[in-house]
Amino acid sequence: MRETRASHCRPWPRPNLALLPLLVLLFHRSRPQGSPGILPPPGSPGPLQCYRVGPFGDLNCSWETLRDLGVPSTLHLQSQKYHSNRTWTVTVPFGQSWVTIPREQFTTSDELLVWGAEEGRPLWSPVFVNLETRMKPGAPQLDPDVDFLEDDPLEATVQWSPPVWPPHKVLVCQFYYRRCQEMAWTPLEPELKSIPLTPVDIQDLELATVYEVSGRCRMEKEEDLWGEWSAILSFQTLPSAPKDIWISGNLCGTQSGQKSLLLWKAPEHCMQVRYKVWFQVKGQELIPEETPCCSFSIPTQAEWAAVSAINATSWDPLTNLSLVCLGPGSAPHGVVVSSIAGRTELLVTWQQGSSEPQEHVVDWARDGDHLEDLSWVRLPPGNLSALLPGNFKEGVPYRITVTAVSPGGLYPAPSVWMFREELAPLAGPALWRLQDAPPGTPNIAWGEVPRHQLRGHLTHYTLCTQSGIRPPVCRNVSGSTQSISLPNLPWGPCELWVMASTIAGQGPPGPSLRLHLPGGPTCSTRCCLTGSGRRSLILPTAISASPMWRRCLRPSPPRTCPSWKWKT
Repeated sequence: MRETRASHCRPWPRPNLALLPLLVLLFHRSRPQGSPGILPPPGSPGPLQCYRVGPFGDLNCSWETLRDLGVPSTLHLQSQKYHSNRTWTVTVPFGQSWVTIPREQFTTSDELLVWGAEEGRPLWSPVFVNLETRMKPGAPQLDPDVDFLEDDPLEATVQWSPPVWPPHKVLVCQFYYRRCQEMAWTPLEPELKSIPLTPVDIQDLELATVYEVSGRCRMEKEEDLWGEWSAILSFQTLPSAPKDIWISGNLCGTQSGQKSLLLWKAPEHCMQVRYKVWFQVKGQELIPEETPCCSFSIPTQAEWAAVSAINATSWDPLTNLSLVCLGPGSAPHGVVVSSIAGRTELLVTWQQGSSEPQEHVVDWARDGDHLEDLSWVRLPPGNLSALLPGNFKEGVPYRITVTAVSPGGLYPAPSVWMFREELAPLAGPALWRLQDAPPGTPNIAWGEVPRHQLRGHLTHYTLCTQSGIRPPVCRNVSGSTQSISLPNLPWGPCELWVMASTIAGQGPPGPSLRLHLPGGPTCSTRCCLTGSGRRSLILPTAISASPMWRRCLRPSPPRTCPSWKWKT
């Protein structure tokens, strides 16, 4: 690409101000009595700027309001070329910092001295204005039909036309370009002239990228007075195949029938591209299919995939990937994922398998994300660590997989679930009752807490039981346990619940399970004779008025209560 550099700061033109000392002297003599100070020396910087708009436009004068110099109430213009020392005055509306002098009030090629005054007192050094050259051109026009030189590196040619201007006067125009969505503009060197007219050349462009171009012009002798910017011209370079493709899903897993996707990354700069996707299945190449960006379902038993861009250049190659899942012996092992204090990235390290791979790929996705939402990075061989970019959230589970890639296929390591920072669970597991084992002994089980609610690695469960109005009794259970028998529960109503814990703390109880355990005497054993021949009341008095209790009071053959009855 042509070397680009910032434009040089060149000195402003120094007009012939031979009459300025005399003018300053006249101002000094005509100043009212008691006026402070003297006029600044001629040529010193001031807040006033005047220029014409186009070759036939009016004269615009504007100024910055400076408190120490005051605010002008009139603007004075003095002819220096055609009407020697002729001066006329323009009233400045109150509060306004600019005035427009119609073209009819001056001669086109005249030279003027312009200054502002307040109640007759000059405020600034006079400004010299050459009406022949002090003109601001309009904007150049850019041709939307851009030509490309389809070689590597890629080059674009943009035709343009200057603004309406007298043919004998030369304009200097400067053009800038940038990629879509970028803020900074890059100047193109050198600056171009309207005579002779040459196109804008932009070199070393990237494929599959949208660029923007704009330009402005100035008079050849007025290096500080640029005209308006042209409308931005957008154009896109030729499409290209994606440089980075990968897979998402359970391609090398044991679960049959699970969907897998071929993924690739979209062009970075506003480009809309359509692609062709090829697959090879059982040694046969399938007919390529067209698709938009940036995924395609992988057919079952696919061995190879390739992606190309539609209407790409002849020298843009396909991007391909072997989909063969190889043995675990060459897969990475010892994968460790760790967080970094004070940062939101995750660090992944691993050990290399038994063979030297072509590269390693580390991919990651948040629990519950769609297959299309996978992120990945590629690393050269010998690099056994990766700092995953992104803002990984606290308490959010991420699945991370390291895969060794060779020309013959893929060696994925088992996925690792990681939390940048663990939090206490948001929920507890649900309970249900299994078949009693042995009969009369409750057997219960509970499910797993979903990862996004667990918010960390499970350390253990806490099982709680409460019978009647007794206080709850809780005990910890291994995180690998999800069922338990409860042989020692008292008879009657009982409530059970389970809580999950991570290293960050214990979560709330899950949905409770209510049981009513049979037990205690039946009607035939509610009343019996004690050893002294008197009736013994076995049930609590709270049900003594029930019909069943009254039936128990009927005479029955004398017998002795079993020994367990005395324990109620």
